[in-house]
Amino acid sequence: MDKRVMLAVAGAGKTYYICHEIDKEKRNLILAYTHENINNIIKELIDAHGSIPKRTTVMTFDAFLYRCLVCPYEPTIGDFFGRQGFKSKGITMKAPPDQRLKSGNRYISNPLYKKKSELEHYITKDGRYYCDNLAELVMTIKRGRESLIKRLAKRLNLFYDQILIDEFQDFRKHNYDLIVGLSKLLKNIILVGDYYQHSVAAKNNSGKPFEKCKTYSSFLKELEMHGFEVDNVTLQESRRCSKSICEFVMNKLEIDIESKRIYEGTVKWVGEDELDSVLNDKRIVKLVYSRANKLSFDVLNWSYSKGDTLDSACVILTDDFEDMDSDNFSVSKISPITRNKLYVALTRSKGDLYLVKSSLFKKCKNKYMI
Repeated sequence: MDKRVMLAVAGAGKTYYICHEIDKEKRNLILAYTHENINNIIKELIDAHGSIPKRTTVMTFDAFLYRCLVCPYEPTIGDFFGRQGFKSKGITMKAPPDQRLKSGNRYISNPLYKKKSELEHYITKDGRYYCDNLAELVMTIKRGRESLIKRLAKRLNLFYDQILIDEFQDFRKHNYDLIVGLSKLLKNIILVGDYYQHSVAAKNNSGKPFEKCKTYSSFLKELEMHGFEVDNVTLQESRRCSKSICEFVMNKLEIDIESKRIYEGTVKWVGEDELDSVLNDKRIVKLVYSRANKLSFDVLNWSYSKGDTLDSACVILTDDFEDMDSDNFSVSKISPITRNKLYVALTRSKGDLYLVKSSLFKKCKNKYMI
């Protein structure tokens, strides 16, 4: 029995680890949060094994929910809601109706919202499952007193020798609860993720487990409470970032990250006399907190750069980090979400990392606005 969480740092090679550590003779199921993650996994599997191993299946978590946990049990779903013979017509990415709507300065009940005890909470009028509600649906269904989770785990253990989930920190609420619930009954499951990259996406930033796990240590206790063996050593070194960048992140953001020292790169504060040359250098990708589409040079939002490896990067800081070059700077008063987004931005470069203060960028910002 193997129930592990591998906690990694940025650039440690989470995908590399998953793809190179699997036994290609075993029946592996690899799940990831986004299609971009899936594409990276497929490329890495081909690099590691010459092709995707015949007994290894790769899919997004949403596809896994629909194909493996919902469709095979549709008769049970129909019976649970008293709708014998129910047959769905597929799935939709359309968001389900919110429970409440904002009207002026107050919220009112949404007449389109259906209670969780009704099948219509999980499907559209034309019979398509709401993708966002799939995990909640699976967690709700029972046959008699028996949770559907037990049947699902039994089936998964029958078909797969090992299940691996990449970017575990991105799963929230019902998705998180479902993974934890299944993990307690699965023979072998490995979850890989970076705690400090949670809550970086434009959505999916709230809810379990991070609504109560405000610190790294509390997150470790949460995982151990659910019976996971936590490994925060194996993937502690970044294959991407230089020693200088890792030390800067440790000192300023108080995040433990070490370097494998594969690449050389230094941290450089950009002065006023060199700002324009850096901003106009297409070899250096610029990273801003938000509204990258309003700027004329090559630029990404901090959070959108997640997963990228850049030859060199220039991070344009916000007012919160105006005194980041000071020995007295403290990250303690910065919100965890802002810190996490900056952590992502600072750890993209395998070469030099350029830093621009907010006050300096404001002096020339207008001439670069679209």
